[in-house]
Amino acid sequence: MTAEGRAEGAKELVLAIFRLAVADYLGHSYSHDNDAAVRPITTRFASDAAVFFDSRWAGYLADTVGLASTAIRREAVRIAASAKVEALPLALDACSQRPHKHEY
Repeated sequence: MTAEGRAEGAKELVLAIFRLAVADYLGHSYSHDNDAAVRPITTRFASDAAVFFDSRWAGYLADTVGLASTAIRREAVRIAASAKVEALPLALDACSQRPHKHEY
């Protein structure tokens, strides 16, 4: 495995962590296979996801892949408020247009 392959694998892992946090926040099931149907689940982990978004770990992980955890949370809140969840990666796609630095 090359260093480039390891870096890509690490980026995919960090993105999966944020996708899972967004899914928990929205109360939807998450599958790493994008063709799986979105199913509503309990929102018991929504507060844990919100705490994660505000944590230093989230800031650090997002910063390592050129994202901002605050922007991801803001997008998740917007999606939850509009109650229109068409695809779970939506929040990440909107935030990944340009790299941001997380402010501690």
